Amino acid sequence: MGDRASHRELRPAWPRLGRKACCTALLAGLLLASGMPASGSELASRTALIVGIGSYQSPDVPRLDGVPHDIASAKTMARAMGIPERNIRILRDQEATKGNILRALTELGESTPEGGRSLIYFSGHGTRWTDPQSRTCVEGFLTYDNQTIVNRELAEASKKLADKADKVISILDACHSGGYAGTATHVRSVGGTVLTPKFYYRAKGTEDACSKPVNMQTRSLLGEVTRIGGLKENFVQISSARPDEVAFDDAQNGGIATQGLRRCLLGTAKDIDGSGAVSLEEIRRCTQDFVNERLKPYKDIRPHHVMVSGARNLIPVAVKPPEPPVPAQPAPSPGASTQPIVVAPPPGASEPPTTVVAQPPAVQPPSSPAVAPPAPVPPPAPPAPPPEPALASLATLRDIEQQRNPRRVVQAKLAKTDLKIGKDTLDLSVVSSHDGYVYLVLLGSDAKSFYVLFPNGLDMDNRIRARQTLRLPREAWQIKAAGPAGTNHLLVMVTDSPRSLDRLPLAPPAANEPFTYALNDLPGRRAVIDYLVGRGAGGASESFGAQILRVKEIP
Repeated sequence: MGDRASHRELRPAWPRLGRKACCTALLAGLLLASGMPASGSELASRTALIVGIGSYQSPDVPRLDGVPHDIASAKTMARAMGIPERNIRILRDQEATKGNILRALTELGESTPEGGRSLIYFSGHGTRWTDPQSRTCVEGFLTYDNQTIVNRELAEASKKLADKADKVISILDACHSGGYAGTATHVRSVGGTVLTPKFYYRAKGTEDACSKPVNMQTRSLLGEVTRIGGLKENFVQISSARPDEVAFDDAQNGGIATQGLRRCLLGTAKDIDGSGAVSLEEIRRCTQDFVNERLKPYKDIRPHHVMVSGARNLIPVAVKPPEPPVPAQPAPSPGASTQPIVVAPPPGASEPPTTVVAQPPAVQPPSSPAVAPPAPVPPPAPPAPPPEPALASLATLRDIEQQRNPRRVVQAKLAKTDLKIGKDTLDLSVVSSHDGYVYLVLLGSDAKSFYVLFPNGLDMDNRIRARQTLRLPREAWQIKAAGPAGTNHLLVMVTDSPRSLDRLPLAPPAANEPFTYALNDLPGRRAVIDYLVGRGAGGASESFGAQILRVKEIP
């Protein structure tokens, strides 16, 4: 876990304790979900609507034989997002008429609880034509009964959902351009694999200019959602292609974009910034790499571009429960000293402050080798300094902050932004636009650990009333600057619902061990994110407001 004696960030001060109040170790090993999540990862507040149309009522519309695979992939992605089976509704082929789809969107808004999250998935033919009034391109989705649903209609049917849900993810695997694929009935077969453009011309006769791959202004679904009052921070649209590009259906495996999204969302995507979570933007990059590679053998087809608009930094995948880790006791850093930690008495106490020395952990000697040791070697060169983890740590806090709901406003203010080491204490005021629960997470100035400062083992009452000022810390616990000199980052959150520690593999905070902490390593970052914006919500409202503050420690 690293040398605890070297941690010199803001230290807690509290009434007399019989021993040093060490932080409770947050168990490591959390991994991103892969495959179907365990039932413990289900979040009752999450819902999904999956629409797949591979066979149309009109014989003129080309079949999309890969759509059944898309439906299965979409359901797998929904389950990986923590959406329970009972909360997933599927409309396929003849069920997916215009009326049924719009009604299902309205009902999705009614069934999704306040502060929940929802997934909308569509796979089928797209279409595009020129609006004679605005002279802009209008995009639509072809329904089973040969009607079209335009973005304005999708947005209006989803209005209640956009108003209630904390976040909405829409995945649209269709295209709005005939592109260079020729006529709507053109099917391209290369190397034994059939690829069909997921586009249908809206009317017979002369091709509309909007159906060709040209740069023209369009009306996006995100634009329509925001026009009727939705917030772009709460809505994300994933499109399989740009408006003037062709997306393809693979008869044997489903949509090329859906294949990539499924693989990347289930664990192939890389945590590029090392925050401990994979955002939709990181999933998009992974998906684009898949599309590029998948279409590489087709010399006459250029890859289409997967697009993400809106809440690009949304973290979509629930974290599955970890395997129980094996605790380890690493050696302290060479030359580490045991700096004292000041434990201040409560106000009015007669006793002077007590000094408690932080002892480094014991080091277990290595076991005897089973074979003779090798010949002595010259002493190694001094090791290179370890990489600075501050950037990744701050990325963790920012990832959490970026999941906030703009309808939840938090105003946090420090009495002092610069604290003198060994003298000044943290003094914070918090005002929230909504009733909720306050959480304080500190990334220390040494960037080695995250501390959940509040609630804690000495003070579990973290409720806050709307528009009332809450001063923290309270008298029962104080946080005094103890170094090293540098900048701490303090995440202040006000959540709609309390976060449940019993959903994480750690001991609850207690009076003698009040402050839960997670090491600044990848498992620790994942655990902090999961606790605050993942399974910690326990299926209740996931909405929250948040703000990151900087607190400097100076000599």
